[in-house]
Amino acid sequence: MDEKVPCSICFEECTPLSMPCCGKEKSTIHYCLPCIEVVCRLGDGLGRCPTCRQCIKADDGRVIVAEETGHCATCRQAARLVEGGQCEACLLGSRFCFSYECSRCRQVQRIPHPMWRYQGSPIEFGTSTWACHQQCGDFTHWRILAEDAARVPDMECPEGWGRREHWMQEVRNHRHPHHQRGGDCSIC
Repeated sequence: MDEKVPCSICFEECTPLSMPCCGKEKSTIHYCLPCIEVVCRLGDGLGRCPTCRQCIKADDGRVIVAEETGHCATCRQAARLVEGGQCEACLLGSRFCFSYECSRCRQVQRIPHPMWRYQGSPIEFGTSTWACHQQCGDFTHWRILAEDAARVPDMECPEGWGRREHWMQEVRNHRHPHHQRGGDCSIC
């Protein structure tokens, strides 16, 4: 496809990428390589597709799905491994290890897994369980502490948290630094 279309992030005319995870020929959502490269840089090399949230990498001018299968060294689940024998979720959890409140005993525990992903909002308990090493000695539901919820990267927040536009603006700001300084922009 040599036709130029506006990128759904920066709004510049571009030759759209064919996203390996969810790209469809007739799609009305398009991304340019520079924006997807920023998405991956903001994630320390691993980004999330802005459409389907699949784990992606920008590699030598192309975008690939990050994948290798096996058992994760942290959660022990059969999963797609992305780095160091860890699944994408546990790798993310090791980078952003936060404190969570147990739904049963109300004690706080640090969990090296992004349990916030399973919360409909920052104040709800999640739908997935993790072992409580405090008073329960069982698998329970968790919610991230408020002070840590504010530290979850916008790119990693569930849709229900309402931070997608903050994420897209962060990518735009990295692509066009004059946006951050409040300067005029011929694009928007």
